[in-house]
Amino acid sequence: MALRRPPTRIELKADDVEEYDKIMKERRLVAEQAAMKEKAAAQPQKPEFMGGVDAATPAFSVGSSQKKTAAERIGYRRPR
Repeated sequence: MALRRPPTRIELKADDVEEYDKIMKERRLVAEQAAMKEKAAAQPQKPEFMGGVDAATPAFSVGSSQKKTAAERIGYRRPR
């Protein structure tokens, strides 16, 4: 016959509830800050050194020779 142990008793105190609320508040704040950073990183910005030129518009165009060298570097060959 197996011996029965007394049931486990868990006590929750007011301090424990306050600590839990504090931890959850900090986690929400960190998550909100991360979301704001991610949102800010996704939006294009006009840097000052470009004199207010739109960052989405390149100041120079990529030449075909640069495209060819990039394709060669990764081993891409167009079918003929």
